[in-house]
Amino acid sequence: MSVEQQIAREDHPQPPYPLHPSVTDRIDPQYADFYNKHIMKHQQVHLQPIEASRASGTLIPGAGPLAPVAKVEDYFISREETTGPRVRVRAFTPNGSMPEEGWPVCVYFHGGGWVLGTIDTENVIASNLCARGKSVVVAVDYRLAPENPFPAAVDDCWESVLWVLGQGKEILSLDTTKLATGGSSAGGNLAAIMCQRAATLGRPKFSLQLLSVPVTDNTADTSNNKSWNENQHTPALPAPKMMWYRNHYLPNKSDWSHPEASPLLWGGDWSKLPHAIIVVGELDVLRDEGIQFGEKLRRAGVNADIHIMKGQPHPFIAMDGVLDAGRGAITYFCDALRKTMYPREN
Repeated sequence: MSVEQQIAREDHPQPPYPLHPSVTDRIDPQYADFYNKHIMKHQQVHLQPIEASRASGTLIPGAGPLAPVAKVEDYFISREETTGPRVRVRAFTPNGSMPEEGWPVCVYFHGGGWVLGTIDTENVIASNLCARGKSVVVAVDYRLAPENPFPAAVDDCWESVLWVLGQGKEILSLDTTKLATGGSSAGGNLAAIMCQRAATLGRPKFSLQLLSVPVTDNTADTSNNKSWNENQHTPALPAPKMMWYRNHYLPNKSDWSHPEASPLLWGGDWSKLPHAIIVVGELDVLRDEGIQFGEKLRRAGVNADIHIMKGQPHPFIAMDGVLDAGRGAITYFCDALRKTMYPREN
C-alpha cells in the first residue's frame, strides 16, 4: 500500500494544529506568533494528498523580498552522464562589473523533502546569494518523488554541476575555479552529496558548501537520535512528516544508508571536502545530524562553521521576512560566499 493510500484510509486530525506542549516553552516567540496567526489553521502536508500540497502555492510562508540582480534566465540543459529529461536551471547574475576571470558561481538546490518545491521555491535565498555574494547562482529544478524516487534528484543535480563546468561556463561567463554549492533541507542533502561525489572523482573542486538544516542521515529516527526524539512533535517538520518524505524518496529501505542518500555515512576522504557553513534549528528533528556532519568535517581538518538557531524549528531560512533567525541564516551564507569568492576584499 502506498503512503498516499495509507493516509486516505487512516483517521487523522484536522486543523487547527496548536503548538505541542513539548515545544511551547522552547520555541522562538517570533516563530510562535507567526505560526499561530498564519500556519496553525492549515492542513499538514503529510496528512493530505501530494497534489493538494503542490497546488497550494507557497511551500513556506514568511519569505522576504527578492534581492535586486542584473538578470534571471532559465535554461533547459541536456545530460552528459545520466538518462532522463532535460533539467531546468535558473541563473541569477549580479549587478556590477564582472571580475576579469569571470563570475564566481554557486549551484543551489531547493528544499521540500525531495517531494515538494520547485525552481521558484527559494528564489529569495538565491537572489540574496547572487546580490550579496557577487556570484552567479544556478538554481536547479530537479525531479521529485514519488514519481521519480532516489537517485533521480542526485542525477539531476550532478548534471547541473556538469553543465556549469561546460556549456554554462561559456553562456554565463563563469570562473569555475571559484565554485560553491548550497541548499536547504533536501537541497542541503543534495549539495553535500555533490561535494562528496566531486571529491571521489577528483573533479570539480568545490571551495564552499552552504548547508541549511541538511538531511545527512536517512537512518535517523526517534529511537536512535536525540533531536528526532525531543523534537518529534515540533511544528513544520514533526517526525512523522520527515518519515513521509523519506518513504516517498527512498521507498526501498535498503537505500536509506546509501551514502548518496545519507552523506553523513559517506566512506570517502573527508579531508578533501570544502569549507562548510551549516545552520540548524534548535527545535528541528534534523538538528543533530547537521551538527554531526559539521563535527565530522572538523575531525578531518576541514573548517566547518556550525550555527544553532535558538528556538527555531525547521524552515527558518525561508522565513526571512518575519524571522530574525531567517535573515541571520541568509547573512551567514552570503557573507561566507563573498569572503570565499573575493578573498582580497577581506
